[in-house]
Amino acid sequence: MHLPWMSRSDRRRWKAARTLPDLGHLAAAWWEGSMRHLPGHRAGHRPHPLLAYHTAVLAAANRTGFLAVAAQAGLADGTTQQRAAVQGFATDPVLIRRLVDAAENAGLKIVLNDYLDAQPGDGITAVNVFGAALSLDDIKAMWPRLPHAVEAVAPALQITLTDPEFGPSDLLWDTLATATTPTPPAPAPAPKILCRECSCTYRDTCADGCSGVQDQDDGRCEACIDPGVVIDWSKEVDDEPTKCQLCGARFYGFSDYCTTACEIADLPDDEQQQRASAAARTGDTTPDSPWTACPF
Repeated sequence: MHLPWMSRSDRRRWKAARTLPDLGHLAAAWWEGSMRHLPGHRAGHRPHPLLAYHTAVLAAANRTGFLAVAAQAGLADGTTQQRAAVQGFATDPVLIRRLVDAAENAGLKIVLNDYLDAQPGDGITAVNVFGAALSLDDIKAMWPRLPHAVEAVAPALQITLTDPEFGPSDLLWDTLATATTPTPPAPAPAPKILCRECSCTYRDTCADGCSGVQDQDDGRCEACIDPGVVIDWSKEVDDEPTKCQLCGARFYGFSDYCTTACEIADLPDDEQQQRASAAARTGDTTPDSPWTACPF
């Protein structure tokens, strides 16, 4: 089996493509010039020179999942007027929604079809006709002798976006770039990890350098590890801090005291003595014991 006018290396790559994203990556390489052949076109066929400034956008759109192999730039030279237009295929519902929403917001003309909609005479006249529904025979002609490509493309939604005005314009290309640029994931919220000594939470808005508990082996925040770090809770803006019932220090947590030391210090004398005796028996006299002074 040979695809007409195609090099062996390109033929192997196109025959190996099984999905719409596979085809999109190869089409992107064609728009960029690293792939010499595009199925359904003559040998050495290249994008029109007027599209030279837009091939990067078209390549990026193909890699995102919008298989765009037909496009034209806007033109108005006194004898010929044409609208900027692009026609392609997509199956990802999220991408389709983004394309349609972006096109509607930009005021572009939109045509959505599938191969069952094919009727003669459909489409938007923009010198070349864009937006006509492509039949199964049309798709087979676009991907000759590539049954896997036809199987991937045929069920896809056919999407045509066209500038409403004739002549050069960046409206279509800017809209296409916006719609097909992957949205970065939202940053993960700061973990709500309580310091085992003062019960503060991780808060990245602390102005004094406190970074809360970030997988520290001893489970304490900087203010408890180093009493020289004084947290200025007055600079905090989220939620209301709790006030320590003994020393009045403001902290974020669910305890009534900013530290275990304050909690013990507020106990009646006999209970303090019992706790002290228990700590002495267990040898709990390390710097991070409950008897550490309140860092505030």
